[in-house]
Parts: sequence; structure tokens; C-alpha cells
Amino acid sequence: DGPVREGDLLLLDAGVETTTLYTADVTRTMPVSGTFTDLQRKVYDLVYEAQEAGIAAVAPGRPFTAFHEASQRALAEGLVEWGLLEGPVDRVLELGLQRRYTLHGTGHMLGMDVHDCAVSRQENHLYGDLRPGMVLTVEPGLYFQPDDLTVPEELRGIGVRIEDDVLVTEEGRTVMSAGLPRSSADVEAWLAERLPR
Repeated sequence: DGPVREGDLLLLDAGVETTTLYTADVTRTMPVSGTFTDLQRKVYDLVYEAQEAGIAAVAPGRPFTAFHEASQRALAEGLVEWGLLEGPVDRVLELGLQRRYTLHGTGHMLGMDVHDCAVSRQENHLYGDLRPGMVLTVEPGLYFQPDDLTVPEELRGIGVRIEDDVLVTEEGRTVMSAGLPRSSADVEAWLAERLPR
């Protein structure tokens, strides 16, 4: 809700609804200047890696929580590698230490509402298994608050989320929002075609 400044990241969470009431929910984080700084790219690429791990974990018969666990593990591994959290990674995950910087779950069911699971039984989604025809979001994020003294000053104020809509198929998954750029290089290329020169 503030000014969009050169050098900042813009996190855009977009939900749409069709005339048949089905919804989509997609988030992209874009550099306002058109290119990521090295540090912004480092954060973005870790979130992208976590999303890739989460998407790969979506398959029929897998627990609903599998994509969340895969994404959280990738984020925890990166945070330990960067020295922001003290490992080992299994300890970090057991204690949920990475959640200081992730702030939300890694996704939700999607359908006739942006959070389609609101009135369904938890055993059918949260504690159930994925089935063909289900649609969910995979949306890991990392957020370093501007006043968080637990991170180096240069990280403070950087927040990244990448969200896509994934259909569970008989064979595995289809990323329904695959037409949008996801990797840092693809986001920059997409912006280069659209930003004024």
C-alpha cells in the first residue's frame, strides 16, 4: 500500500474467479527495476527451489502435507547453509525454527473459493491423501522483516513468495499456471519485454 520504488521487490498475489465460480490464486515477486539484486536473487532462487521441491511432491496417493514438508525442508536447508539457523536441518524442522521467516503454510486447496477447504472435513484434505482432480496451490515464501535483528541488515525488508496452481492427475501433476514465468531469469526476461526503456 506504499510507493513502488526502484530497487524494491513487488509481491503480487492475484486471485481470479471465473463466471463458473472456480478460482485461481497465483503470486509472483518481481523486481521493480526489472532485475534482481544479487541478494534478492539469492532469496528468490531459494524460494523457487523450495517451490520446485513442493511441486515435485504433489502426486496421487501422497499425503496432502507432503508438498508442504518438501518445501519447508528446502527452505530450512538454505537457511542453515546461509548461517541464519543452527542445524542440523532435522532439528530445525522438528522445532519449526524456519517458520520465523516463512510466516505461512505452503499452500491450500483451490476450487469454488480461493481457500476451498474452509468447510470440508480436515481428514479429507489436511490429513488426507491427494487424489486425481484435486487442485491446490504450492506457495512457499521467505520474509525478512525490516526490523528483524536476527538477520543481517542487507536481508532486512526482503520478502519473496512464488505461488502456482497445481492439478493432481492420475500420473502426477500439472502446473495449471505454467504459462507465467517462475524462475528469476524468466521473471527478468518477462519484465524486460514489458517495462518501459
